[in-house]
Amino acid sequence: RLLLETKQNIILQGAPGVGKTYAAKRLAYSMLGEKDETKIKTVQFHQNYSYEDFVMGYRPTETGFELRKGVFYEFCKQAELDPDNKYFFLIDEINRGNLSSIFGELLMLIEHSYRGVPITLSYEKTTSFSVPKNLYIIGMMNTADRSLAIIDYALRRRFSFFTMNPGFKSTGFTKYQQD
Repeated sequence: RLLLETKQNIILQGAPGVGKTYAAKRLAYSMLGEKDETKIKTVQFHQNYSYEDFVMGYRPTETGFELRKGVFYEFCKQAELDPDNKYFFLIDEINRGNLSSIFGELLMLIEHSYRGVPITLSYEKTTSFSVPKNLYIIGMMNTADRSLAIIDYALRRRFSFFTMNPGFKSTGFTKYQQD
């Protein structure tokens, strides 16, 4: 919890099945002080996930193309309108996407020291955008498929990493085996 509060971005990494997604949601609920799904948004990255999906981009319509805002953009705006509450953006399989392509200029804005600092986005040159200070990002990374994407140093600088190990020696697992 302290890692997330300090840096505002954390990646839970570990083998499949160690409970990264479960832990991410419980961490968010813990920091919220309640179970409020309206303050949590979850996406899953994959090889074809793009900036246009995440932030904003042109999408085909029946008559041509239209500029549409992405899921992260919309969630940032929601958090911005409610500065007294914390919001959590969960990214499952964060290492499966092309991170520099997905985040674009937001790679700078997600850094703790740049929260609330507005910049002009690639697709929207007339307005400014910032990542609000009350938004926390929790990524989940499966260490079993590191070959899918290399986490570059720019991302490592912006995220704290927490390794989750299987609990084979835990009381709960031992009891489960005995049943």
